[in-house]
Amino acid sequence: MNDEINIPQFIVDLTNYLIVFKNLSKVYISNMLVTISQFLEFINIYKLKSQYDSISSITVNDIRSLNNSDIYSFIYFLAESQYKTNSRIVKIEHLRTFFNYLHTIKNTIFTEPFKKINTDKKIEQKLPNYLSLEEARKVINIYANSTDMIEIRDNAILHLFLNSGLRLSELKNLNINDLDLKYNKFSIIGKGNKERTGYINDITRKALDKYLEIRESLNPKSKTLFVSRYGLKMCSTSIEKIVKRAYKRANISRDNNYCVHTLRHTCATLLYRNGIDLKLIKEILGHVEIDTTEIYTHLYDKEVMDAMLEHPLAQFKIANAEAYNCA
Repeated sequence: MNDEINIPQFIVDLTNYLIVFKNLSKVYISNMLVTISQFLEFINIYKLKSQYDSISSITVNDIRSLNNSDIYSFIYFLAESQYKTNSRIVKIEHLRTFFNYLHTIKNTIFTEPFKKINTDKKIEQKLPNYLSLEEARKVINIYANSTDMIEIRDNAILHLFLNSGLRLSELKNLNINDLDLKYNKFSIIGKGNKERTGYINDITRKALDKYLEIRESLNPKSKTLFVSRYGLKMCSTSIEKIVKRAYKRANISRDNNYCVHTLRHTCATLLYRNGIDLKLIKEILGHVEIDTTEIYTHLYDKEVMDAMLEHPLAQFKIANAEAYNCA
């Protein structure tokens, strides 16, 4: 069963424990292994910054460093990846079993981060991070006047991420023939092989036009819109590096933990703040369920709450208040 999934030894030990002591079915354990592998892949990318080439290298010490926030991030990732609520609940139970095993059976982690995670229909989601409007403007302007071919390409990539809310996989697989520049739109093949239409605003159109002027100079050997300096289809890692380099060039702190997906969240957040209807944002992002898109209302609600807590009247000291006391 373990041959098909590349997993660390402590996960192999878990499967043996579940078979021998819990008498769980092979099907259930196989499904659990898929969940755990998916979780470890997520942690390796977003928490450990792709530290390992394979999740088989992840150690128990890495697991010890996790907290509730990391788990909520994974739950949101599942929701954003179109997993239904029931599927998310099953996966959470898989992970709960995993953490319980490490904590109570193996005694290899000191606390169990899953202890306070809810599993009802209203699974709490960690709010996604996003760029402020000022930060987004910095990112989108770093290559505005560049004449370097690669930077012109990168500029178009950043514009599409921030203005169209594309997923990494969607941008990577976007073909030159998917563009319909006559009507400023393009076709997107999203999750589940579902097609939707994306639209190009004026600022993105200018960035794209500039890139298309030099694209042939890269001697493209691929039909994809964006190609490497060697004319080949770009890989996810290359695009991730482009975005990280953009954050650095824009002097955006690495402490914010921004990634490629942050640009998609930024697009949606700015649209919602600008009064765009949630159902339209759902279509723009290619979400199947409106529940997934509603995360941006919660994000906005939290900011409103934080603003109210910072209200000047809430900051008066007792001594200041006494000065207003009427005689």
